[in-house]
Amino acid sequence: MFPSAQTKTLAILVRATEGSPPFTDELFCRRLSLGSMRYALQVIVIPISVDAAHSPLQWGYAYHQGTWEKILIPKVDLIMDRCLRPLPKNVRQQLKERISPNGTDQHRYWSASLPGKWEVHRVLSRNPELRAKLAPTTRIGLHIPWETWLERWPMGLFFKPVSGTHGKNTFRLSRGATSATWIVEGRNADNEKFCITFDHTQAVSSWLATLQAERKMIVQPYLELSHQGRAFDIRALMQKNGQGRWTLTGCMVREGPVGSLTSNLHGGGRAYPAHAYLLQRYGTVRTEALLKSIRQTAALIPTLLESRFGRLAELGLDFGADADGQLWLIEVNSKPGRTSFAEAGDRRMHALTYTRPLAYARYLLQQHVLTDIIRPMKMPNTSSKAGLKPIPIHGG
Repeated sequence: MFPSAQTKTLAILVRATEGSPPFTDELFCRRLSLGSMRYALQVIVIPISVDAAHSPLQWGYAYHQGTWEKILIPKVDLIMDRCLRPLPKNVRQQLKERISPNGTDQHRYWSASLPGKWEVHRVLSRNPELRAKLAPTTRIGLHIPWETWLERWPMGLFFKPVSGTHGKNTFRLSRGATSATWIVEGRNADNEKFCITFDHTQAVSSWLATLQAERKMIVQPYLELSHQGRAFDIRALMQKNGQGRWTLTGCMVREGPVGSLTSNLHGGGRAYPAHAYLLQRYGTVRTEALLKSIRQTAALIPTLLESRFGRLAELGLDFGADADGQLWLIEVNSKPGRTSFAEAGDRRMHALTYTRPLAYARYLLQQHVLTDIIRPMKMPNTSSKAGLKPIPIHGG
């Protein structure tokens, strides 16, 4: 199946689930598996269950002739962690035992993972150019002075969990039709829309305090980032290519349904090519200015984050634009999805979203530049070329 002596094993960690195959991110894993031979890689998918901390890590899945085959986990050369939650200590230890003899576990991860939104915001805000594009952000503490914040930002307050994804558990707090009412509208943990009206300030405070006790949150002023009543954002995908260099793969617009606070596709949104969508919204001059600003901003972010959190491989950058064409950096994700690129219809760009991770994986292995991702990077990814015989890198 993998005859080449130069073939290396790339393990993809994903969340275990019910069904066949029994793991999430199946399309992503399948696309990487189908393209892996071109880069002399063997892809093994390892599902991580909720009780993984108490169970042995034995079985993985390999895609062969159109089906996922259950196999014993072999020795691995590189690990790609797509789990949205930190790996349990026991899982990390078992993975360490699976590392090929010529490597160490810290060096063998394809990319580091970013921490919560608050830590990322603090690092980005150190750069003056980026700071101007970041919405004022505060981490929620025991005391939540929401009334003072509403006076400062009358459009409303937008709350989101520090470690949330897909727009879940996000909500807007704003004044109601009268000065004595307040409205909370958003999405719950199941990504279902909800709306609550409060008639007393104490009721609002108690409700927020309950949420604060359940999860860590940040709050920002609510920004009117919509078009014809539909919230939208611009997803820019930054990836390292087959030479280990950061490259802007492309941009897509994600637009939410009417009345939605977020544009996330998991909440019923749709995706469109960025240039055509923005052209309709802002006209030629502002559209070109926005796209130029996105390219310039995107170029600043990766190395800044790597200097603090270690070597990264790809970043999903979410931008918003208000009615005046002001660009805002909303969020940065080190484990981005590809759905918007698939739905927007640009086949070449969509293909690159899958081939570049493989090209970069092979680059890491053949150039022997597996910098310790746990420590901040002080130097670019340039190191000894000894160890592996070079092979051609295509499409990266």
